[in-house]
Amino acid sequence: MDPLTADAPVLQSATVTLDALHSGVLWGWYVTMNMWAKSVGTGVLLVGVAMMHRYGQSRAFYRRWMPLVGFAFIGLTLLFTVLDLHQMFRFWHMFVWPHTTSAINIGAWLLSAYSGLLALMVFAWWKKNDALYDRLIVPTVVLAFFATIYTAALMGQANAREVWSMPTETAQMLLAATLSGSATFLILGSPTNEESISLGWVLSLSAAVALLIFLGEVVFAPQKSEEAEYVIHTLVSGRLGALFAAGLVFGFVLPAALGFLSAKVNRPVALRFAAVSALAGLWMVKHAWLIAPQLLPLS
Repeated sequence: MDPLTADAPVLQSATVTLDALHSGVLWGWYVTMNMWAKSVGTGVLLVGVAMMHRYGQSRAFYRRWMPLVGFAFIGLTLLFTVLDLHQMFRFWHMFVWPHTTSAINIGAWLLSAYSGLLALMVFAWWKKNDALYDRLIVPTVVLAFFATIYTAALMGQANAREVWSMPTETAQMLLAATLSGSATFLILGSPTNEESISLGWVLSLSAAVALLIFLGEVVFAPQKSEEAEYVIHTLVSGRLGALFAAGLVFGFVLPAALGFLSAKVNRPVALRFAAVSALAGLWMVKHAWLIAPQLLPLS
């Protein structure tokens, strides 16, 4: 028998069971927790340093909570990063055999270095070593900035995910950090009403700008491609519509409105509700924005 035709009956009986690749949702709520916790862990430092320099009389408050909260939430970020790996017990390979072209690998280095500096800041605060603490502020802020935006580079590398374009994702990562950082300090209780009002302005402005960017994507993203149109449809009127709308309202609309009104009438008490709403809504909108593009099959 001719070896070239030996398998002909098998080939003739073959059936097509999948003609478009759809591997399902690979990045689930673990990744959402990663991004949300990272926003808090970096935001408390970015916002806290600015507040500490503006209100010198309250330096002790920010010097205490910046490293403690930052280290705790970056620890959560690293935990969910490792849990989301397909080979989680081989995470150390990223440090022994690094790949500088991988956003995940670069992010792991950034987050690990950032958490190390935060640990040193906790130690300096505990030992009341102000000189060491002050020397650590600048490099830690630099790492906080890059640790915040590296996820935008990671999402921007995804194929057929136009709504994850890096410029807008970079802005959203920074706004999520300032939003969650100001919200965290409001929940902890800022020392004075004046500082609460300032944090309220940061919260409301961050929420308002983030809301405008999301609305801009909703309006203009469908013009990019049919795939982007499908994603926006899923977010606006599809299976994720309720979650996305709730996230926009609780994460951005309410904090922006309450922050602005509280600042105008000098009522900082309402800002705590706005802060809790912002953190909860941020998680919801981030989760919906993460899941929706993954519901689109790749051909």
